[in-house]
Amino acid sequence: MKKRIKIVQQLLQERELYNGAIDGIAGPITMRGLARIEGLNSRWPKTRQLIGFIQIAANERNIEVGPVDGLWGPRTEAAFEELSYILQHGERQPVWRPDEIIVPNPHRWPLQHSPEFEEYYGERGSGLITIDLPYEMRLSWRLFTRVRRVTCHEKVSESLQRVLQKVRDTYGEDEIRKLRLDHFGGGFNNRRIRNGTLWSMHAWGVAFDFDPNRNQLIWGRDRAALAHPDYDEWWKCWEEEGWISLGRKRNFDWMHVQAARLPE
Repeated sequence: MKKRIKIVQQLLQERELYNGAIDGIAGPITMRGLARIEGLNSRWPKTRQLIGFIQIAANERNIEVGPVDGLWGPRTEAAFEELSYILQHGERQPVWRPDEIIVPNPHRWPLQHSPEFEEYYGERGSGLITIDLPYEMRLSWRLFTRVRRVTCHEKVSESLQRVLQKVRDTYGEDEIRKLRLDHFGGGFNNRRIRNGTLWSMHAWGVAFDFDPNRNQLIWGRDRAALAHPDYDEWWKCWEEEGWISLGRKRNFDWMHVQAARLPE
């Protein structure tokens, strides 16, 4: 909430309606500034007025935010992140184009559901080993359960360990927990893809899910947490090793990463 108030104070300052400190405290000076905003319902509670002003400021910059209702939802959150970026950089965020994301293939991961894939990885459930993780994780659906080891295909094991070691070196364990990069959503699972007949990459132990609660299957980059710039280094760690994010390449299932290429 403090971050939201700081953005409100900056926006009010732009309008010469606030001359206090950018301290994230919605005190009398901040609220007097909000009282002078046209179209903002002064009868709303304080929190709702703050959100309503963020929505008004987003609309003024042609940022899609929906109705000015003072309620915090996915569109308002996305608009808020865009406003924050503009205030920090003086321009809008670069347009995201999945075709511009070029992922190298140093290990020559095969194309999913191809003859080469089955030749490379073998039958479903074969070649599996269990490896130690570079940092402790937690089951996303049962957070008190610690995850110290995972099962994967032997051909991806060393790469997987390198990726997660890079994540630990890059973020540190405190930031990993803060960003929920330790919320493990699953690895090997001998199942078909959701709502489909083809077998999932999980069935070979070459796909892993992270923080599924905040990166649900049908969510795009406007809602998925892993699409946020805070996770750019996370994706760099994976993509340097050739792993493919369905979110980054297809803009859905942002929780999912796999050691298999996608058809162009």
